[in-house]
Amino acid sequence: MRGSLRATGNLLVVDLGEVKRLVTESGPRLARYVAVVRSERVRACTRAGTNRFGPLLMRHGLPPGEVLVYTTTADTLDFEIAGREVRVGGVAIYPEGPPEFVGTPYYAWVEEGEDG
Repeated sequence: MRGSLRATGNLLVVDLGEVKRLVTESGPRLARYVAVVRSERVRACTRAGTNRFGPLLMRHGLPPGEVLVYTTTADTLDFEIAGREVRVGGVAIYPEGPPEFVGTPYYAWVEEGEDG
C-alpha cells in the first residue's frame, strides 16, 4: 500500500502522500487524506471544514481543505488491511486504485491515472 496509515481509538487516517482525485459513493472528490471518525451516527463523506469534526482533525495536524471524512460507529482501531483495501466499519479505502468489487456502502479510491 502506498502512503501511510495511522489510527487511534476515534480516528483512522490514510495519507495518500499528495492531493489525489478520488472516486466515492457520492461522486468525485479531491483529497490528500481520507479520515474515518468514530461517531454515534454514520454519515456519508464530507469535507473537514464543513462538519463538526474539523477541530478534531486539526488537532491531529490534518489541513481541513485536504481531508475527506467518513464516520462510523465502529472502533477505528478495529480496521482491516486486505490486499489493496483498508476497511473499518462500513467504509473501504482503496489507495492504489479501483477495486474489482466494492463490498461496503461507503468507499473511496484513487482515480485511475492518479498514481503519481
